[in-house]
Amino acid sequence: DGLGDAGRSDGLGDAGRSEELSFTIEDYPEVDGSTSTEPLQVLIACKLLGVDFHWTEHFDGSNRLRADESAPETAEMAEYINRNIIHTGTHGSYVNLIENRADVIRADLILVARPPSQDELDLARSNGVEMEIQAAALDAFVFVFNINNPVEGLTTKQIQDIYTGVTVNWSEVGGNTADINPYQRDRNSGSQELMEALVMKDLEIIDAPDMILEGMMGPINVISTDESGIGYSVYFYEQFMAPNEQLKLVAIDGVMPNFENIKARAYPYTTEVYAVVRSDLDESSPAYKLWRWLLTAQGQDAVRESGYVPIE
Repeated sequence: DGLGDAGRSDGLGDAGRSEELSFTIEDYPEVDGSTSTEPLQVLIACKLLGVDFHWTEHFDGSNRLRADESAPETAEMAEYINRNIIHTGTHGSYVNLIENRADVIRADLILVARPPSQDELDLARSNGVEMEIQAAALDAFVFVFNINNPVEGLTTKQIQDIYTGVTVNWSEVGGNTADINPYQRDRNSGSQELMEALVMKDLEIIDAPDMILEGMMGPINVISTDESGIGYSVYFYEQFMAPNEQLKLVAIDGVMPNFENIKARAYPYTTEVYAVVRSDLDESSPAYKLWRWLLTAQGQDAVRESGYVPIE
């Protein structure tokens, strides 16, 4: 299945749970990941290298975490973090981890919002690579509505009917009399894979190329001006990286996505954020040590500080 021995990825022993890490910019691991996990990755690097950080606006309109380059004593490390901790997206990071090509982009550890897709497992198999996967944080798959849409919640069945074309008007689910615009994401994106795995399962999503949005800001930008739109994202991204007063999250099967419901796994589409390495990674390497550290008390404190829900 492209995965390594689960026994190696089931957490840490007592010694590992209290392990302190120390890195320099010369030995910091090559990392990558989903767009939504980049702030967590930056925060971790800042914590381990002793650099301050702050939120700032990205060129695409989202918020990103950046290392503070203003302090002279940590400026070099901050510049390193801002230059090197850049995520290429869920699919891209899996490819970079599997292929690990120095002439392109290497990745020894990735933080991703979903398990590997079938395409990625096939790529791993063709390259003779197995992966070690462990859950490092909790997130949630959420549905995004325009703030002016009166619908406050849907059931899983109602969402399935919308995305298979059975339900086409908002009046059928308690909303206004208006055609539903069911937006999708592109193939192999983290959001699209979660949609298919968690919600649609074996059901076929309607073929609507004009409804496919590129990038995580796609649904945010479009639905903020489309009162008839429905789209999806992940909780951390929508709440912390792309907050928008023209959007709202809705309850699914009667449960709202929020910190408490995600922590309790009461929200039906609670998901896990995964830390992934190759199974042949040297256990004495910086990347493997960082992978283990994520489940320590210090690692989980960093998860909570970022806004993600810790694994407990």
